[in-house]
Amino acid sequence: MRTCSLLIIIAAVVAVAYPVATSAQVAWYPIGGINEPHVQELGRWAVAEHVKQAHDGLKFIKVISGEKAPDAGVKYHLIIKAFNSNNKPVTYEAFLVEEIRSNTRTLISFSPVN
Repeated sequence: MRTCSLLIIIAAVVAVAYPVATSAQVAWYPIGGINEPHVQELGRWAVAEHVKQAHDGLKFIKVISGEKAPDAGVKYHLIIKAFNSNNKPVTYEAFLVEEIRSNTRTLISFSPVN
């Protein structure tokens, strides 16, 4: 009985000292076919979704690089060229999630790259 109690106490101390990471770092992998229609469509969609929210009139040019990470769906980190309201090409960074099962996309963030 005493050994069992001691093991429970040790297990509790270890659990507190070394908690399991519930939101572990996501492993990102380069997108190999950056010019593939699906990747370009994701960039086009991200710009359109941003314009719905910001009403700034950006116009998609193309996805120039990106990476993806398997998660609940697929997370994408895209570097996108788009024309700004002055019709000048500007580079933007977009994070989005595409869930294949539910056929949904969610724009997490969209911002200019400095």
